[in-house]
Amino acid sequence: MKLLISNQHGAIVMALMPFLYGMLSTTFVWQHIALLFAWFSLYLMTYPFFNLFKGRNLALYQKWTWIYGVAAFVFSLPALFYNWTILYFLVAMLPFALMHIYYTKKKNERALLNDFAAIAIFSLAGMAAYYFSAQRFDQQIWLVAIYPALFFIGTTLYVKSVLRERKNKWYLRISLIFHLTCVIVLVAISQYGLAATFFPALLRAFFIPQQKLSAKQIGFIEIGISLLFFIMLVYFSV
Repeated sequence: MKLLISNQHGAIVMALMPFLYGMLSTTFVWQHIALLFAWFSLYLMTYPFFNLFKGRNLALYQKWTWIYGVAAFVFSLPALFYNWTILYFLVAMLPFALMHIYYTKKKNERALLNDFAAIAIFSLAGMAAYYFSAQRFDQQIWLVAIYPALFFIGTTLYVKSVLRERKNKWYLRISLIFHLTCVIVLVAISQYGLAATFFPALLRAFFIPQQKLSAKQIGFIEIGISLLFFIMLVYFSV
């Protein structure tokens, strides 16, 4: 049986990176593995679930919503037995999920605010992974949310500047300004390692829009940049 999975592979990276960063930023417990599988199953469920609101292929999407939903429930049991309070993070995700339903019904899933809503959900997942064993709200839990969120906001603006909104120069300008601001602010507060972490993304945002690359080539470069960012982020901040 072939799995029903969205072809937006970049979104998978966005879903997993904050979670893994949160998990590596705290004390690891084996129940983190169950939580990871539960979160990934829940993420996979969102594709068929949100497509239900388009009113097409309902039987197919209902089937896979149930499959992924049951998998998420089963995997979540060991995690909830260890720390059930992470359900509060799921509740916090609901307003952003409702926003995505709204844009799905409007057939405008590529709206910038919809992208930001997804980033907020992924950031909350990272916070949940950290809180799962740490069980405290401290400075690190907010950094777990902020650093990947800043990277993904920059990525969203950059992708629009080279693909979806290539003719709209506003996206290119705001992308460059945003990436540059992240690096400058981190240097200003003497976070030189983190500034270096965001620097490859700045170079990509500056040079790639000047090249004539295919969507596939841009995607491969983005995977490399995301992996480099994650490795450097963990190295300099954990």
